[in-house]
Amino acid sequence: MPFGKWVLDKRIAMGGMSEVYLAHAAEAGPAGERVVIKRLLPDLRHEANARRAFAAEGALHAAAVHPNIVRVHETGEVDGEPFLAMEYVPGVDLHRVMRRAQAERRPVPFSVSIYLARELCKALTSVHAMQDERGQSLGVVHRDVTPSNIYLSTSGDVKLGDFGIARTSLAQARPPGSGRIKGKYAYLSPEQVTGEGFDHRADLFSLTVVLAELLIGGPLFPGAGQLAVLLAIRDCRIDPLRAIAHTLPPGLMGLLERSLARAPEHRFASADALAAALAPYEARRSGDARTELAQWVAWTSDATELVQRMESALRESSAGLRPSSPSYSSSPISQRAQTVAPQPMLASVRTSAGRSLRNVPFAKLVELIVTGQLVGEDEVDMMGAGYRRLDDIELLARHLPSATGTTTQIAGPGVPDYVAELAVTPMSEVLAWLLGRLETGVLFVDRSDEGRGARKELYFEKGKLVLAASSEASELLGEYLLRRGALDRAELDMALLMMPKFEGRLGDTLIGLGLLDAVDLFRAIRAQGRDRVADVFTWKDGRVTFYRDVTAARIDFRLDLELPALMLAGLERALPEAAALARLEEHGAVRLAPVRPAPASAKAVAWPPPVLHALHAVGAGATYGAVAGFLATSRGIAMADAVRAIEVALASGLLVVE
Repeated sequence: MPFGKWVLDKRIAMGGMSEVYLAHAAEAGPAGERVVIKRLLPDLRHEANARRAFAAEGALHAAAVHPNIVRVHETGEVDGEPFLAMEYVPGVDLHRVMRRAQAERRPVPFSVSIYLARELCKALTSVHAMQDERGQSLGVVHRDVTPSNIYLSTSGDVKLGDFGIARTSLAQARPPGSGRIKGKYAYLSPEQVTGEGFDHRADLFSLTVVLAELLIGGPLFPGAGQLAVLLAIRDCRIDPLRAIAHTLPPGLMGLLERSLARAPEHRFASADALAAALAPYEARRSGDARTELAQWVAWTSDATELVQRMESALRESSAGLRPSSPSYSSSPISQRAQTVAPQPMLASVRTSAGRSLRNVPFAKLVELIVTGQLVGEDEVDMMGAGYRRLDDIELLARHLPSATGTTTQIAGPGVPDYVAELAVTPMSEVLAWLLGRLETGVLFVDRSDEGRGARKELYFEKGKLVLAASSEASELLGEYLLRRGALDRAELDMALLMMPKFEGRLGDTLIGLGLLDAVDLFRAIRAQGRDRVADVFTWKDGRVTFYRDVTAARIDFRLDLELPALMLAGLERALPEAAALARLEEHGAVRLAPVRPAPASAKAVAWPPPVLHALHAVGAGATYGAVAGFLATSRGIAMADAVRAIEVALASGLLVVE
């Protein structure tokens, strides 16, 4: 198909915004040099945002000139349609090599894996060093260092491509976590998953994941679903790599662990530094690994043997199969989805108190369990299968509160280690008490509001919140997502209806139905945990009891939220702007001083930047008003936020009133 001075020979890929063609110059004829043409999808060619993003990609990619980066020959427009003309790399991408190696159970040679990693380090060194016309660093982060974007030639070249989601430090100036995450889930860094700010070291993490998968021969972060993968990344659970540590040369495991560190500052500072660390493990003659890689590319490209084996296996497996019903199998999948509506799962319930419920939908059943209206000894008949104890039905037992029995006034886990009344002790001081001791245990928060009890169960491990359960139906995940605008009621109702097909997990259901992106849901669940705690800051009465070393029976999703950040979030609720400014007016002349030495626990947690700025502003001593003014004028922090930061520092014992 003619396209300006090019002829598009065939489409070879299509993504969310663009399509990619193999092409040649019209004047050179079909035998001329091949190029790759990238065009916007037809329905996006008249959208201004899409055109701007495409132009930014083209400009950034064209400026990245290095032998290990796919070269951009030309950017421009044909009849008003933007395009990129790029270098054609004859061969395959790394994803295809890894996929076939796994299918054939043929490990990629160690020398090839190290060679690939060091060549990619060269590419990233060039990307991260890019400068503007004034010689200032652009702070470029590729953000998509994944096997499908690593191109391998038949000569053994290694080239990094696809700058579609790369961004500069200027674009990163937005608040951390703003906007949707980009990149393939299994190769994201922990800070990208959690929505924190990130820099070029996120690319080094992704590159090391690729290297680890080459060495393992499979995924580094396996999981039953996308949420499980994201949790494994956030917690840096690299068990598959540790399982093969004994097969690696001395020192390499430690190198990989450093490059896969949870905190960016603990990783290698640059791609050059990572390349230098890998150098001792490279083959003595780099040409050997390059030649071996070329052989692997040729083997992967020639799928004749693999196709023959697959055809033989298919013939054998289909020989004993009987034809299915033509009235069902001949209809398209989309048509079947429309005609075969899911049937609601109904249950009957007999409570230990003698109450009976009939035709209870599964979603309502879950709500009754989560909010404590049904307990483990109650009996449930699912779809006429007979009555069984609720805690014996795995599909339902997962929704039981972690310690339902311990929250009653009669049955508890012994004498509490800490008790406070919220009317006297604000929640910020309660959390500060837990933080100062880096406590592990459960905090129960109970309130009686007009005859309706409310309960929170907050579990902590070494001063971090790992689980936040609530007895209030309005705080269920589905309702929370509705309030955030992530779902509408019809979508939630459909997801609740389909939950039994996803083992009763609403999160997996939403992802499986395509209603929510996995990273968006991941962040929403963490935000829900934060907001459940923040809500307590608004309670005017209630009792808190803490039991040390009591752990949750089951945690499907570990929150791992730092207490100082929770305190700030809670004070946003308890001290809205008017109240915060009133406190500033009242305490502006009060002199503050730092606590020295700082509490031992202070070094074990991450402090929000406003709190650190407040400590810096105090110096040897300053007034409350002067500190708030410094944060507002020198750090651009809103005055109300400055007040909250000072209050967190005071509650945590980092500052005292002179």
